[in-house]
Amino acid sequence: MIDHAHVIVIKIGSNSLVDAHGRLDLVFLDAISAQFAVLAAKGFQPVLVTSGAVASGVGILKLPGRPPGLPDRQALAAIGQVNLAHRWEVALAAHGLVAAQLLLTYDDFTERERYLNLTATLRSLFAYKAIPVINENDPVAVQELTVGDNDRLSALMATLLGAERLILLTDIDGVYDADPRTNKNAKRLDDIATVTQQQIAAAGDASARGRGGMRSKLEAARLASGAGVTTNIALGREPRVIERIVAGESVGTRVRGKQGERADGRRRWLAVARRVRGQIHLDVGAVKAIAQQQRSLLPAGITSVSGRFDRGDTVALIAPDGEEIARGLVGLSSDELEKVCGKRLDVAAQILGYALPKTAVHRDNMLVLSHQ
Repeated sequence: MIDHAHVIVIKIGSNSLVDAHGRLDLVFLDAISAQFAVLAAKGFQPVLVTSGAVASGVGILKLPGRPPGLPDRQALAAIGQVNLAHRWEVALAAHGLVAAQLLLTYDDFTERERYLNLTATLRSLFAYKAIPVINENDPVAVQELTVGDNDRLSALMATLLGAERLILLTDIDGVYDADPRTNKNAKRLDDIATVTQQQIAAAGDASARGRGGMRSKLEAARLASGAGVTTNIALGREPRVIERIVAGESVGTRVRGKQGERADGRRRWLAVARRVRGQIHLDVGAVKAIAQQQRSLLPAGITSVSGRFDRGDTVALIAPDGEEIARGLVGLSSDELEKVCGKRLDVAAQILGYALPKTAVHRDNMLVLSHQ
């Protein structure tokens, strides 16, 4: 088992990696690698999730910008990934560290056997004192196999490893209560206990160089928080930013990991790695039972369902105010639940004409994201 108390996942966005001309900033890569060496010397196990393959390809070919078409972006990722991995290898080696490249697709997380194999590979890399350098395998990933962006990929890695901390380095110094680019009175939030849907909706979209944006960072932080992982969102070019965050300084914005029961690996996989196929809307009593009393979800606490899903799919559990409070493995299909919403188990069995599972979503198959 990888010791989560020592794993630090660091994700660096495209805008932080390149200079004003769109080329990889080698001085910045060296500064980050030096911080990785400091962490390693203190007994931490750094994991790097790096964007920049497409941006690197754009720079190599001296294009005016990032093209909109998927085939072009995938071709540029293939061109740029070689250079990106090499530059990280050189930068880390200059500080006595060994780089190990991993290119992943969504199937590496959703298929249980591949997920376990990835975990085993990472365990061996840590034993060799290597630094995993991770990116999505953009050149071969079709739409349904993409993770989405590297913010989500880093959250998946942090939850897979049960990491102590996830650090998202970007070109802004944290999360603000309004867009600081357009509102001079915007204030930075030093600490967020729970990421809300309102905060996600108000966050900015992606930039020209990357697929992420503050919205995707908040979504990643919310997923990581549910698995007990604390996330820090900070300015990548802040001096010694990684060292200072790990040392406990207040840098950027901290999103607290959920306290109390720490989700096991299987529950993290069920709730975070797998795609959400639908939503189950809950009444106030069910929200309290799940979020505060650590209980399972029964059909009686369900008000409605949305989306189409089968038994065994992952679903989102939604509070009356629209907040997603949990994700879990559902024991009944959407067709079944639509017929028995709000009903006791005995009544629900009479309506369907056959015995039902004792729960709609069992506590052991659920990851709570918010304690309302």
